[in-house]
Formats: sequence, structure tokens, C-alpha cells
Amino acid sequence: MSVNKERYWALAWLMTTVLWPCLAWAAMDVVKPGQLPALKPDEGFVLVAVDSNVDLYQVRVNRDGKVWGSGTMTDLKSGQSYRLYVAPVGRYKWRELSLAYGFRYQLGNDKEFEFDVAAGAIAYPGDLVFRPTSFWRADIRRSNRGLAAINWLQRNHPAIYSQYALNYSGHYPDPFPAFYKDIAASQTPPPPDPTPAGTGGADTQKDEELAKQEAAADPWWRHSRIIATSLNPAGTLLVQQVRQAPGKWDLDLIDLRNSTVIRLASADMPLASLRWASDQTLLVSTRLSDGTHRVSVVRMQSDAQGKRSFSTYQIPINGSVLDLLPKQPDHILFASYSRKGELMVHTLEVGNKAAVEAFRPQFRERLNSGLSDDVWWLADGDGALRMGIVRRGEDHFLVRRNLGLHEDVMNLSEENDFDPIGISPDASRIYALTDKDRAQRDLVEFDVATRTITRTLYTQPGTDVHTALFDEQRNVIGVEYYRSGQLLTHYFQEADAKVAAQVAAAFPGRTVELVERSRDAHSLILRVDAADMPPQLYHLDVTKGVAAQVGESFPWLAERTFAPTHTLQFTAADDLKVDAFLTLPAGAAPRPLVVFPHGGPIGVADSLHFDPEVQFFASRGYAVLRVNFRGSEGYGRAFREAGHRNYGSGIENDIDAAIKFALARYPIDEQRMCVVGTSYGGYSALVSAVRWPERFRCAVSISGVSDRLLFFTASDTARSEKGRQLAEKLMGNPNEDLAAMRSTSPLYQYQVLTTPVMLVHGKQDARVDFEHSRRMARMLSLAGRPASELYFDDEGHGFDSPANKTRAWEQIASFLDRAMHKQQAAAATGSAQTGAGKGPQETAGLE
Repeated sequence: MSVNKERYWALAWLMTTVLWPCLAWAAMDVVKPGQLPALKPDEGFVLVAVDSNVDLYQVRVNRDGKVWGSGTMTDLKSGQSYRLYVAPVGRYKWRELSLAYGFRYQLGNDKEFEFDVAAGAIAYPGDLVFRPTSFWRADIRRSNRGLAAINWLQRNHPAIYSQYALNYSGHYPDPFPAFYKDIAASQTPPPPDPTPAGTGGADTQKDEELAKQEAAADPWWRHSRIIATSLNPAGTLLVQQVRQAPGKWDLDLIDLRNSTVIRLASADMPLASLRWASDQTLLVSTRLSDGTHRVSVVRMQSDAQGKRSFSTYQIPINGSVLDLLPKQPDHILFASYSRKGELMVHTLEVGNKAAVEAFRPQFRERLNSGLSDDVWWLADGDGALRMGIVRRGEDHFLVRRNLGLHEDVMNLSEENDFDPIGISPDASRIYALTDKDRAQRDLVEFDVATRTITRTLYTQPGTDVHTALFDEQRNVIGVEYYRSGQLLTHYFQEADAKVAAQVAAAFPGRTVELVERSRDAHSLILRVDAADMPPQLYHLDVTKGVAAQVGESFPWLAERTFAPTHTLQFTAADDLKVDAFLTLPAGAAPRPLVVFPHGGPIGVADSLHFDPEVQFFASRGYAVLRVNFRGSEGYGRAFREAGHRNYGSGIENDIDAAIKFALARYPIDEQRMCVVGTSYGGYSALVSAVRWPERFRCAVSISGVSDRLLFFTASDTARSEKGRQLAEKLMGNPNEDLAAMRSTSPLYQYQVLTTPVMLVHGKQDARVDFEHSRRMARMLSLAGRPASELYFDDEGHGFDSPANKTRAWEQIASFLDRAMHKQQAAAATGSAQTGAGKGPQETAGLE
């Protein structure tokens, strides 16, 4: 074989002077358990962690700009996977994630997946969390689980962990690894991640066992029976999706003229939406496993004797109802997607079975031509597409179509203080809620052509508009707002206001909410509830002046009575007016108190709607105090902004003032108080126990924050630049306010947290990562005061399973009972409380 020497030497030069140095510079070498490699001056370690609930073929990490030398993890099984590498210092990226069936997710162009490797330390960029949401879509994010990473290093690389510092590599610092290492060095740490008694629960059982458990769930925690309702335009037919049993849903049709009920369908999954295309045509949308929707058409018929029947057929193409066309009954705007994933909008006559079955949308015939990257459209009253929503990068823009041209109206992603909620019938105006340059959130009218607010439709000093009400023609007819926890309605037309006054008189002391109304406004569907009455659904015949009950959300609670709630109004130390709500069960002796702060905390509020959790506590003999502290929704901009950066301080001062106010005026035993909360409420429970250790017998944190700094590196809230900017505005900036945020984090004050603590958390929580409870439990264990722990493998930020919720609240109640040194209340769960009504009867007359 002859060799071209010149070509050989050229290739050798290329390999030795260009390629090999590049490979060496970019190489990531795996460190096997027990090894202790000597690092070069320009090298560090990188701990790669992947959390997936499905098997993965491959995950690849490499240095920015380098082609070779990546760290590649292959054949990853569902669950947690770790690997430690030696790597040259520099900027790195999560590059690619591949599924077992070959589908790949490219991550290299997203700056959120970049991190740095520093010399002489262990870089930990957080876990790469992968959760598929359909066959080709997934939620992929980074989440800082530093203690779990430390546990793995201690088991697999104890010498490396002992010798080198573990540093989180992300947008914000995490002082916990160094903090923990210093404290744990002088103690024998407990076994990593112990499994508390009761961990997992019903979520680890087989489907059939889960169904049995959910069927046996405590009535307090069952899902609402009524899932969705829809009234036809004539106001004669009401369709309800109802939950009959775990995993079983029925679709019922109620003829409001004669109160007859027809079962339209039964299904093993909930329906996505119910909409009427005409008085006799119902559209039923089902969400499929791949994230798309399938729409079925239900046509109503009646014979000469008035006997009702129906027929069904499906739209053959997956898609969604973009809009109805009231001026063209039985016609809709239907949104589907091309093979390339491009949005297509077409008109479809759904009342014609043959037309539906023959429907095959063509891309060239779409109504939304001329605009790329559009994800949705808004139509005017005539059905013409007038405004599109376009995605550009991370942002969404509202674009106006005018005479064949398209022009930007606003960047919806940047308008945090401007919330569009509807458009006028001619699409020339946008109806929106805004508090920009205003003292409260008002309902305004925005002129699309001039890009200006031209009119304020409703304003009330110091009160935020909750939402606007529209008629079938898309005209604004009124607003809803909260005042001291009570939902109130203001109608713009005198006739509507008169009807609202009659309704209020028929349901005194109750909250009445308009759900739907007919086109002639003579038939209304109302939702009626109160703090001491579960929600009930009523049909109001305005002409006859009679309201008849057509459904109950929790019929299994109908025979129970509930504790009344008192509204407290007091002034905080800085003269801010604050509302609170005290639910007080009957009894002669002073009642033990559960302080129950709400989540959020900004833009969320407690109200006088029915709350099963509150009444559950009351049924066991506990008084319950809820506080709409500074930052809560509904009280105007100044009140809301007063909560900014007041986590652990001003907010808890308001709760403290509410407790003192209630103790001075109501029969409450100040020697028996516990604090319980979820999300921010869980944080508030822990920080209140830190600030007032002698006050509370116990503290319960459900999905709660323990470390304010960790929230910025282990939450879906801070996964984008805009999300981080908002979080910094509300909570503070860890890069600038680290000391202050650390001082108000219960995790770093664990030594003074002597109050008994219970931690309840779902391990799939994307909002407040389970790492918060993992860290808090570890520090309390090191201090010799282990927390009571209850964790659920398949729950997220809250409970989806009634069986899990039953288990959690039963154990929380038992924990409270032990801490209060009391036996279970003589009035067992669900027993009657005197002094509380059951609400209106099935039929109510209107004066």
C-alpha cells in the first residue's frame, strides 16, 4: 500500500496541533465511585443530575462552543440519576436530551441551561428535570436539589465531598451547601433522605386500588360533583358534567322547562369544555393524551309529543373550538394544525353531520393566512378574525389585522399590569383590567387604533375589579369585586341591577355569582354559597321570579351544618386597614385556635366562600383565623404593594395584630394555638414559629418554603428571565439582599425553631420544590428535634387525589390534637354545629 507522505504529515499536524488539544481541552472524564483524581489547576468537578419519570436514552452536557469531549449519560432509568465528572473550567451547557424511541430535545440554544465550572470545586448546576406532557411535548427545567446531591456524594464519593466545596452554579447563590457542611461536620448525620412513616400513600397503589381508596375518601376531601355547566342561548337546556364515582364522569342534560334529566354520555376522563353552537347543538371537547383535543357534536331533537332525543358525531380532525358565531347558528371557527404544526382556522357548519364528516381542512384555505407563528386568534361579532396572538421567542404579542395588514398592538408578556379580558363586538376596543398609574385595578376600554385607554368603565377607590361580565353579543354588562371577603356584583343597566337586588334579597347573607345567562337575559344560572354553606347551583326564571336548585357541588355535605364566620376589621401598626375572618365553632369554653395564613402571598386573598379546610378544623372544635394581610388581592394597589419584600416581616406583623385583635374579643384559648399553612402559608407558619416560639404549640407547613433563597433556584416561577424579575420585585434579589433573605428563612434559623413542626409535601412540586422540606427536616433532625414528616410521591403543589388529601388532613389533625394536649373534639368530624344555617331550600321565591 502506498502512502502519500505529504497528506500523512498534514493530517498528523492537524490532529496533534488542532484536534487533540481541542479534545483534551473540552474533555469531561467520569469519576468512578471511590476514586480521588488529582485536579489540574484549570480543572474542577461537575455533578450532573437528571430527574425523569420515563426512561431516557441519552443526556449530553458539554463545554460551550466545543464539539467533542461531552459528558454523556446513557440508558437512564426512570427516577434520579447522577454522574460526577472532572472537567476543564469554563462555560457549559445541557446540550441534548434523547428519549428511548429516538425523539430528541435540543437544549443548547436556551441560555437557561448554561452553567459554569470553576477550578478546585464541585459545580452542581441543579437537576435537569424532565416531565413529558404529551408524545412530543415536555416540561424541562433545572431545579436546585443541593441536599439530595450532597447525600449522593457522601454515599458514592465521600473523599471528594470532604475535600472539595460543592457550589451551586446558576443565576443566584445558594449558601446552604457550605452552611450544612460546617454544621454536619461536627455531628453524625442521619441517614440520607429517610422514608417517614406514611410516605407515598395512595399514589403508589395500582389504579384499581386507588379507585377504591378514593371512593372511601372522607367526604370533606372529595372532588366537587359538578365539574362544568353550559346553558344554551335560549335558556331552556342546561348541560352538566358531573362526577359520579372515582374515574367516572357523566354528561347530563337538564330541560329547565320541565326539570327532566337525560344522560347524554358517560366517560372515564373529564371533558375539556362544553359550548353551545345553537339552541340545539352542543359541542363537547375532550383532551387527548398527546395534548390535542377531539370535539364531538351532540344534536338535540324533540318529537311531536315533546319527547327529547339526541344524536352524536365527531369532527374527524383533532382541534379546538376557537369561537362561536352567534349570528350564524350551528357554525363555528375551528382551530387545527398542519403537519408542520402551523395553526389553521376554518369555518365549519357543525349542525350538518355530512359537512362535519367530510371536513378536511386545507392549509391554503385557512382564514388566518398572512401571519406566521400565530398561536391563537380573536374574532369580532361577525366572526372575522381581527386580532392574533403571535409567539416570538419567549414573548407573545397581540397583533391587529386591518385591511389585510398586520400591526403589533402590544407585547402581552410585558404587560403585567394590563390584563386584556375581551374585545368589543366590532373589535375596535379591548376591555382590560389595569392598575397602571391608578390606585386600584379598574375596568377600562383600550382603543386599538390609537393604542390608548379612552375610557374607564368602572372604578371604586381602594377596591380591585375581580372580573367583568359579558352578554352573548360580547358587550360588557357589569363587574364583580370583593369587599371584605364578600363577592359583589355591579351591573351597568338598571334592569340587570334590579334583578340582582331581587336575587340578593332571596339569598340573604350568601354570595351569589352569575355563571351564565340566556340571550334574552330571562334565564340565569347562579352559583350560591357562603362560608357556612357549600356551593349550590340555581336556575333563576326572571319572568316568573323563581329560583330552583339544579345541582350541588358537595351533596354528601348537605345534611351537615357548619360554623359561622365573623369578619374582623382592624388597623395595623402602620395604620393600614386589614380584614380577617374568624370561624368560631359553638361551645361555651374558649376554643383552641388554628391560625391559617393563605398562600401567594401577593395577589391572593381569603374570602367568605365555602372552604372545606376551614370547616374541617371547625368540626373538630378549632376556631380558625384567616388574615388578608398586606399584599392580598382586592384592596387596591397600595395595599398589594405593601406586601412586596415584606415576607417574614410586615406580613407576619399583620397576622400578629389579627391574633391579638381576635384574642381580645372572642372566646379563644391563647394557650392552645397552632399555625398551619400551604405554600407561602407554610413559610408563614414556620417563620411565625421562629418569631414567636412561646405562642404556638405547633406549626404545620404544607408544600411550604423554608429557604427564601432556594425559591429562586428551585421553582418554576424563576425559570425565565421575566419570572426572575417579577420574583425579585416581590421577594428581593438574592444577589443583593442575601443577608436579609437568609435571616428571614426558617431553614437558617433552625436552632431557634423549637416549636414542634410537621412537614407535608408532594415530591413532584414544581412551584416549591420538595428540597425545601428535605432541607428543613435535615436541620431539625441535626438539632435533635425531628419534624413529623408526610410526603407523597406523585403529588405536586397541592393534592389531586382525595385519598391522599384525606390521609394528609387526618394526620395533620392528629398532630394538632397531640400538640394541643386535647382529645378529638366531642363533636366528631361532620357533627352539627349550632347557630349555623343550611342555606336556602330547593326553591326560593323572589320579591
